[in-house]
Amino acid sequence: MKTMSVDDSLYSALEAASDRSGRSIQELVNEAIVSWLAEAAMDEAEHAAIEDVRVEAAEPGGVEFESFFDDLLGGAKLIAAVSG
Repeated sequence: MKTMSVDDSLYSALEAASDRSGRSIQELVNEAIVSWLAEAAMDEAEHAAIEDVRVEAAEPGGVEFESFFDDLLGGAKLIAAVSG
């Protein structure tokens, strides 16, 4: 276990949340950190996937991102206009 400093106003909010939930401040902080780390890891994975798509689009025969979605949206508008 490690010790860390927290702003007084943040600690007051943690105390209030702890009182409302019946959970300890340590539980709340640990849960928040785990959630934040999971979200940060997901963001890194998403950025890596986006970069993979950019590299693929730059390869011969690849399609530019904006062009792909412009064509896709244009087709969707056409389908909506025909069916509507």
